[in-house]
Amino acid sequence: MSTKQLTINDKLHAVVTDRQAINVSWQVDFTQYRYEVNIYHQGKALYFKSKFGNENTHCVEGLTLKPSCQYHVEVVVYGDAESFRVFTNSFMTGNFGRFQGRWISNGHTLNNDSDYYTPTHNVWMKKTLEIEDAAESAYIHLVGLGYYTLYINGQRVSEYQLNNDWSNYDKVVYYDTFDITRYLKPGTNYVAVELANGWYNPAPLTLFGKYNLRDVLAIGEPKLLADIVIHHAQHQQVISTDDSWQVVPGAYLANNMYLGERVDLKRASELAADLTLNHQPGKPATLCQGPEGSLIPSFIDKIALGKNVEAFAITELGPKHLMVDFGETVSGFIDAQFYSDSTQQVSFLYSEERNLDGRLNTDSTLAGFVGKQVSESFVVPGGAGAPERAAQLDACLPQIGKNRFINQYCYHSFRYVEIKGIELTKLEHIQAFYAHTQLREVGHFECSNYYLNDLYQIAKTTKLNNIHSVIEDCARERLAYGGDMVALADSQVLMFDSATLYQKTLADFVNDVRDNGGFPETAPFMGIKSNGTGEGAGPLGWQLAVPYLLKMHHRHYGNQQLIEQWIPSLEAQFSHLESIGLPAISECCLGDWGSSTPSEGDYKQSSPARAFTASCFYYYHAQLLAEFEQCIGRSDKADGYQIKANNIKQQIKHLYRNPDGSYADKSQTSYIFAIYFELEPELQPLIDELLNVIERNHYILTCGIFGQSFIYQLANKIDVNAVIYKWLYQKQGISHMLKDNNRALKEFFGDNNNGSCNHAMFSSYVSWLYRSLGGIHICDDAIGANKVLIKPYFASDISHVSCCYQSMKGLIHCEWKKENEKIHLSLSIPHNMSQCTLVIPEKYKNSICDINFKLYDEKHIQLDITDIRELNLKLNSVLVH
Repeated sequence: MSTKQLTINDKLHAVVTDRQAINVSWQVDFTQYRYEVNIYHQGKALYFKSKFGNENTHCVEGLTLKPSCQYHVEVVVYGDAESFRVFTNSFMTGNFGRFQGRWISNGHTLNNDSDYYTPTHNVWMKKTLEIEDAAESAYIHLVGLGYYTLYINGQRVSEYQLNNDWSNYDKVVYYDTFDITRYLKPGTNYVAVELANGWYNPAPLTLFGKYNLRDVLAIGEPKLLADIVIHHAQHQQVISTDDSWQVVPGAYLANNMYLGERVDLKRASELAADLTLNHQPGKPATLCQGPEGSLIPSFIDKIALGKNVEAFAITELGPKHLMVDFGETVSGFIDAQFYSDSTQQVSFLYSEERNLDGRLNTDSTLAGFVGKQVSESFVVPGGAGAPERAAQLDACLPQIGKNRFINQYCYHSFRYVEIKGIELTKLEHIQAFYAHTQLREVGHFECSNYYLNDLYQIAKTTKLNNIHSVIEDCARERLAYGGDMVALADSQVLMFDSATLYQKTLADFVNDVRDNGGFPETAPFMGIKSNGTGEGAGPLGWQLAVPYLLKMHHRHYGNQQLIEQWIPSLEAQFSHLESIGLPAISECCLGDWGSSTPSEGDYKQSSPARAFTASCFYYYHAQLLAEFEQCIGRSDKADGYQIKANNIKQQIKHLYRNPDGSYADKSQTSYIFAIYFELEPELQPLIDELLNVIERNHYILTCGIFGQSFIYQLANKIDVNAVIYKWLYQKQGISHMLKDNNRALKEFFGDNNNGSCNHAMFSSYVSWLYRSLGGIHICDDAIGANKVLIKPYFASDISHVSCCYQSMKGLIHCEWKKENEKIHLSLSIPHNMSQCTLVIPEKYKNSICDINFKLYDEKHIQLDITDIRELNLKLNSVLVH
C-alpha cells in the first residue's frame, strides 16, 4: 500500500460495493491529529465527518447509495503545524442484487452423468443494442456461471481469467460490475458473452472413487444474468437478459477445470474474426432458473495472467510427438502456435514430473486419484463415462495452416507438456503463463544467503500457484481446505494483501455451515469430512479456519465489523463442539497432518498425538471466542468463554500430561503444541526438551503442517532460531523437495508418494524469515497492525538481511549488515503506531546511548521506539572508548 493511496473496502482499484458500511484507510508520513472524510456524487456532497485522533481507518455508515453510480471519496489528514495530505479514490455501486434481467441459457441439460463426456459446444450469448445518443455513463452488472468472458463491440472487457468467483451458489452468487462507457457508441452496439462450465457445471467424476461434485455442489447448465444500465442526459436506459438474447455455438467441445479443454480451432478462428457475433447465426436463449444464492458484488482480487515462461527444452520423442520442459512448475495456461497440414487432433498432456525414462508421470495431478492403481486389485474409479485416467489433457482440432491454442477455461499445474500431433518443425512458438488470483505483494525479504532467498521465492510461487478465487491445496484436488489455511495464515498475510480474500473465505465457510453448527472441512463444501464432528462438519483443526483467519484479519487489517458479523456463527459452532466435549471430541481431527513420522494405522489416523492435538484445537476455539467477545465489548460473554477455555485446558492437562511434565507421545508435535498453547505456567522445561528431541533427530523436523507453522512463529520468542536455521538446510527436509529444480514445494517430505509436486502447505517457513531473520512481528494483540515487535536474529553466517512489511499503518523496514565485529541495524517505522518495541541481545546494551532500555529477558534488552521514525544503530558487544 503506497503512502499516497486511499483504499476503499481494502481495495485500491475497481471498487464495487452494495454495502452500506464503507471502510476507507490511508497512510501518512507525519504524526496525524485529525482527519476529514468527504463523499461526493455528481459533485454534490453526501457525507462529511471530521474526527480528532491518529486512526488511519474510518467506517462510513448511514450513507444512502444509489445503484449503478460512481461516488468519489476524499480524505484530508492534518498533522502538526501546517502539514496535511489529501487522498482521493472512487467506488461504483452495483445494482444491490436487484436484477431486472432473467437467467438465460441454451436450454441444454444433462439426462445422466455419462452425457457430460459427450462432445457438446459451449455457448455464447449475444445482444444487439441501439443507443440513440452518447451515454454520460454506462455500467454492466453480470454473472456468468460457471466461467464467462465479456465482449462489447468486439473488445474484451477486462482481462480477468476463469471468472466467476467460486462459492456455494445456493447461498451467494458474486456478480461483477464494469464501467463500459468507453466501449459504447451512439447507434448499433454488440454485446457478446462466452460461457463455460467452471465449478457450476462440474464433471460427475468420482474424486477418490466416491465424491461426485454434482451430488454436493449447487450446479446447473452454464447461464447468464445481466443488466446494462446507460445514463443519458435526460433518461436512463436498461437492457437486460431475456429470451430476446440469442445463443451462438462456441468453439469448445469440452471444458472442465480438472480434465482440460477440447476446442475446434477452425470454429475458434471464425469467432475471433467477428467477436461482435454480428454475422453468427443464433437461436433464442432459454429462460431458466438460476441458483438460489443472494446476488452480491464481487469484491476479491481477480484471477489474471502473470509472468510468461519460455520453453526450457523441447525434445522429439517420435513422429509428431514432442516433450516440452518449461524448467519450472507453472499453474496456468499454455500458448502454442503451430502449423498443421491436417485436421487430425492435437493433444497436450500435462505433468509435474516425469519418470527416469523421460516419459510423463501424471500421478501427482490425477483429479481425485481417478485412474491411479493404489493396490494390486484396485484402481480408483471415475464413474460412468469418465476417462480411464483423470489426467490434465487438452486437445484441439486444428485448421489447415496456422493455428493458435491457448487455454481459456481450465488451468493446469505442469512443468512438462507432451504434445502429440505436431512436428517440431511446425511448432512456431510455445510458452506458458502463470494464472492466479492477483494478490498484491506487501512483504519483501532478501539476505546474503542465496539459498534462503530461493526458498522465499519458491514459497511465493507455490502459494500463488494455488490461489484461484479460493485458497486451494493443489491441482489434483483444487479444494479449499481449512487446515491448510490455518497452517499458512501467518506467512500468507506477511507476503500478500489477503484482506478481501480472507473476507470471502470466511463467508465461504459460514455459508456452508452444517445443520449442527459445525464448519466444513473444505469451503465451498464438496463432501469431504474426514474425522469430522458429524453431519458433514470437518475435523477440528480444519474448522479452526474461521476463528483463526478472523483473528489474523483483525490483527493485520483491523476490521471489527467482521467479528460482529461472524460471531453468532462462531458461538453456534462452539455450542456444537461443546455438545461433544472431551474426551470424545479428541477423535474428531486429523491432527498434525503431513508429519513425516506418523503413528501406526490408517493414513487418516496417522498424525502423531492426534487426540492431544485435537484437544488443543478444541481449547483454542474457546480461547479465540473469548478474545472476540472481549474485542466487541461483551465482557460478560468473554468471561464465560474464558472460563470454558480454562476448564478445557485443565482437562487436557489431566488427560495428556505425563508424570515428567511432557505431553502425550513426547513427539516434536506434542512439545510444540504444549508450548504454543501455553499449557504450563513455566515453559522452559518443555522448550529445553523440544530442543533435545530435535537435536537427537539430527535437526530434522518431523512435525506436520501445524507443528511447523507454530514453531516458525515461536522460534524468536523461545530462542530456537539456530535449530530452525539448521533444519532448513537438512537434505531430508525442504531442500529434498527442491532437488529436481521444479521451483515449487511438494506435498510431503521424503519420496512424496501420492503427493502433489505443487503444494504450499509446508511454505510456512516464510514466517521465520520475516519474524526472526527480518525481525518483524506484528504483535498478537495488534489491531490493524498498530503494534509491532522488532527482534532480529543475527545468524552467524549471514552478513546482510533486508526485510519489509507494508502494514495498514505504513511500511515497516528492518535491515542489518555485519561489518567486522559490528552490526549496522537500520529501522523504518510508520507514524501513528500504538506501540513499537525493539529487542536486541543484551550484549549490545553498551551500544545504546540516547534511548532508554530495560530488560526483556535474561538475554535481551528492549527499547521503546514508538515515536522514532527511523533508527540507525551500530551494535558492538565491546565498549569502545
